[in-house]
Amino acid sequence: MSGGMYLAAAGALVQQLRLEVLANNVANISTIGYKGDQSIFRIPEEIESQTFQTSIEGIQSLSPYAPPFSTVIDFSQGAIRQTGNPLDVAINGDGFFSIQTPDGVQYTRQGSFSLNADGVLVTSDGYPVMGEGGEISLEEGTVEIDMEGGVYVDGDEVGRLQITDFSNTETLKKAGNGRFVGSDASISGKRPENTSLSQGYLETGNVNPVRAMTEMIETSRAFEAYQKVIQSADEATSKSINDVGKGI
Repeated sequence: MSGGMYLAAAGALVQQLRLEVLANNVANISTIGYKGDQSIFRIPEEIESQTFQTSIEGIQSLSPYAPPFSTVIDFSQGAIRQTGNPLDVAINGDGFFSIQTPDGVQYTRQGSFSLNADGVLVTSDGYPVMGEGGEISLEEGTVEIDMEGGVYVDGDEVGRLQITDFSNTETLKKAGNGRFVGSDASISGKRPENTSLSQGYLETGNVNPVRAMTEMIETSRAFEAYQKVIQSADEATSKSINDVGKGI
């Protein structure tokens, strides 16, 4: 196989991986609190002088003809949409809701909460939402949640939502269903400044649908172009082999 075909194959693989990331973003456009992924094809500074085959967590070596592939999470703010549901809460600014799961504490921007059979505030998949003093239990009555996260029932405070901030969001990894896991060492230890909560609202995904669809079209066309290069190289190779076989 010629070097040109290797280069074209590596280019097609790059576009295929990017297309998969974009397709996942588009599929989650309507997912509450979703944070889009961004593809990165570059040699990280810490391994510039090393071979592409160097094993580094989160970085996938594609080919000697293509740079390593990795993704980063875009944690930019999504749009805030009003729902009117008193148990829906949106975070305006930095920070994450803390969720108790069987795998330990995880973090999310999905504020579509409800009450389980025991009256405990839980996420859409049934995991308790953590308050600053533990789980938050609500009795019957009018529920109010203020901008600081205080939870009140008929005017009496029953808890305060725990909002966790990270000094380095690059340590956060997706755990599925809008949840993240992160290093305890990167937790700032204090509530984020300039952050407020909005009751009766939800944060939508931060994927721009028009931009995402445009990028998908561009990536698909690039992939098709590389395919044509591979096909042309293959036809040229076959012709050369046939000509040699005829003694030409």
